[in-house]
Amino acid sequence: MNPHPSGRAPRVVLDGLAFVESARWHEGRLWFAHWSVGEIIATDLDGHSDVMAPGRPALGWSIDWLPDARLLVTGESLLRQEPDGSFVTHAYLGGVARHNWNEIVVDHHRGNVYLNGADTANLLAGQFPPPGIIARVAADGTACRVADDIHFPNGMVITPDGSSLVVAESVAGRLTAFDIAPDGSLTDRRIWAEGRRHLDRCRRRARHDRPRHRPRWRRGARP
Repeated sequence: MNPHPSGRAPRVVLDGLAFVESARWHEGRLWFAHWSVGEIIATDLDGHSDVMAPGRPALGWSIDWLPDARLLVTGESLLRQEPDGSFVTHAYLGGVARHNWNEIVVDHHRGNVYLNGADTANLLAGQFPPPGIIARVAADGTACRVADDIHFPNGMVITPDGSSLVVAESVAGRLTAFDIAPDGSLTDRRIWAEGRRHLDRCRRRARHDRPRHRPRWRRGARP
């Protein structure tokens, strides 16, 4: 009996990577953030890959695209790639919060950008971050906070009909949903799904895990 209900067995498309995050299907290829190496990579299903743009040198950043197909990159700030390949600041976020910005999702129905983050400065020292926030960047570049008390905000999606935003709260072990109002604000907070909490495991890893050897990065770059 075929153990895979779809009849298709999983297969490796690309290997030898350092830390893959923020996977997105875009223009017929899988794009992702290559953490620790600082690259944005796109690959087809046969493993033919290209470095599409530079990423951030550190951990904790993601990618998505504006409705006009310009690339956005989070991290210390929110950057936008211009048609000539250069990066510029897309929006000033210092008035919302001064911590790192991690996950991002673009609302193609209204043109808003949502990104989340928390103060993770002391995470590797074993101090888990306080609850984080979700910010909204409007089409005119103005930014504001639209949700808080997000327990380690992680991946976000907007439902296909554009009615709801769902965010993963990693520490709480749940997916939390909001209705998206016409002005882009988030309302009617509710639990979308609940799962397993990972707080204790994350704390142990942050305090005690140390690499026993330096990994061999796929493209020969050092973190």
